[in-house]
Amino acid sequence: MILLRLKKGLGTPLILIAVFLSTFLFVSHLEVSKIPPTDTPISVAEARPYAREMPLPGIRRILGAQILVFRSTDYAQVESSIKDLATAGVNTLIVRAFQNRGDRIYRFARPRCRVGVYFKTTHAPVVDPVLSRIVSLAHQHGLRVFAWMETRKMPLFLSDPEASRAISYRFETKSYGSIPQWSIFDKAVEKRLIGLYHDVAMSGVDGILIQDDLVMRQNEDFSSKAVTLFEKETGKRLSPKNLYSKVFQDSAGHWCVPNYSDTFWQWACWKNQKLMDLARKLILSAKGVNPEIEIAMNFMYESVTNPKNALAWLSQSLAEATKLPIDYYAIMAYHRQMREELQLSEEATYSKIAQMTATMLKLVDNPNKVLMKVQMADWKTRKQISPYEANQVFNKINSQGRVSLAFIPYSPTLPLNVIGHHFH
Repeated sequence: MILLRLKKGLGTPLILIAVFLSTFLFVSHLEVSKIPPTDTPISVAEARPYAREMPLPGIRRILGAQILVFRSTDYAQVESSIKDLATAGVNTLIVRAFQNRGDRIYRFARPRCRVGVYFKTTHAPVVDPVLSRIVSLAHQHGLRVFAWMETRKMPLFLSDPEASRAISYRFETKSYGSIPQWSIFDKAVEKRLIGLYHDVAMSGVDGILIQDDLVMRQNEDFSSKAVTLFEKETGKRLSPKNLYSKVFQDSAGHWCVPNYSDTFWQWACWKNQKLMDLARKLILSAKGVNPEIEIAMNFMYESVTNPKNALAWLSQSLAEATKLPIDYYAIMAYHRQMREELQLSEEATYSKIAQMTATMLKLVDNPNKVLMKVQMADWKTRKQISPYEANQVFNKINSQGRVSLAFIPYSPTLPLNVIGHHFH
């Protein structure tokens, strides 16, 4: 029909169409030119309104990339990585917001110190407040950003750091000693952490992932404040001889406790409640800044595969955590780690991950709340996991249902085609 009209010499419609297209392209050019150049500084105030303009979060499906470090020397390279991830189907970046000794500093940052955080705060040293800039870049390409935050290992400004450390019982020497983690029973620690979670929300992030250091091992915390509070609230005396029996050292040099007393189990549950109380305060602090901020929490695989051991070894309970105002249960389904620690075959490991996914789908009321995390590198060798192996893990998870997914760590050399196959 169009060819017929052209043959009849009807040129007026073509002129009108040409004028319309010219106007459209000109307006489109103006819209594109409004985006700030890559090297233009972007403030927190500019980042936050962009976040508010995005759709309200609800319980969406996360397809995430957890980033230990960007291998980028400038923000242009950071943006290029974000584009690649978006093309692969990633809709959420989980960005490390802290810097501990031994962590690699972001190469595009201008560090003021070697230990601290990557956002503005007065509660910890500030390495370089790059987080807001990353948020702005991600938002320009339709991605949300979670700040990956620690608790008991977080760098903090404390007047007497040594006095704020947790105390553990050492089975090998039958003595007590301080450990690198903070005691959650120290009010100065709690105050600083609450302030940090407020301030990271101020950076404009869309969510927070609470790191797996919000746990307490089976032999901690024996700090004076913790012991005094436990004995006051329960009327039970807290001492190692009242908690453990028949302790022995295995062939690998690990100290094992085959029998726990009733007092131990009461202590483990009590510690779990104190951890959950702190988590609630941190979440409310962040939501006081932005009520729509999304909250995820890391859980060790034992919390799914063996809840009793998780409570004993880590004071962690998934069932109790479901009472918290969190949106996503981030299950660390790290197959290489599980295979080694549980001494499983490859096939048994994959089956275990499928079982974990099925268990979570029964525990949680919305499949999008289940965030299964897949390791993309061997933790010991640091070598990248093969595309075939990664595909096997994703297949096992997806065979149980359509849940949220994330991979760790991000690297520019990752097989994004494999990830994209499962993320689209």
